Amino acid sequence: MAVELYDEHEQGERVRRWIKEYSSAIIVALILAFGGIFGFRQWQDYRAEQQLMGSDYYQVVRQQVADGNLESAASEYQAMQDAVGETAYTGLAGMHLAAAWIEAGRLSPAADVYRGILDNGRLESLWPVAKLRLARVLEAQGQYEEALGLLEESAPEGFEATWAEARGDLLFERGRVAEARSAWEEALSQRTADGGNPGLLQIKIDAATTDGDAS
Repeated sequence: MAVELYDEHEQGERVRRWIKEYSSAIIVALILAFGGIFGFRQWQDYRAEQQLMGSDYYQVVRQQVADGNLESAASEYQAMQDAVGETAYTGLAGMHLAAAWIEAGRLSPAADVYRGILDNGRLESLWPVAKLRLARVLEAQGQYEEALGLLEESAPEGFEATWAEARGDLLFERGRVAEARSAWEEALSQRTADGGNPGLLQIKIDAATTDGDAS
């Protein structure tokens, strides 16, 4: 019994010495742990608030576009970028606004919106569509080399056919007929493999073949 009491006493002293020695470190660790929890919750609340604001801005931009007030929509979109530029709603609002600019024949502001989306690392999921649409806008503006530069890299998954077709169109505009035909054939092969309708692709290929033979 005496030995057992001595062991318990010794263990108690060891615990007290350990607590005394490491109490500061324990307190700091607890502060950091609870601070991390509260910080994470604050971050979650912040993200939720950003998403809610983004949704509100998106609805306003969309309504302004529907009403034909593109200048007002552009102002709201700029305010949206300043307030919640990293939300997915910003990208969606931008795509909506750019499409409206194109429909109104205003290609320069549409191109600016697409470039802004491509510059935003948080909107990477929209980059393939934004690149294709910007390439088409630049094509319409006669800026073929810049447009081709957007499509130099390999096509993202799911965009192989449209990517190759757009490149073919741009190459043809530059007089690079053989390269254009090759790109269109690639697009046709991909579209056929996916079970899609070749549409105008075969007509383009036939025209390029005729032009190539004539030259």
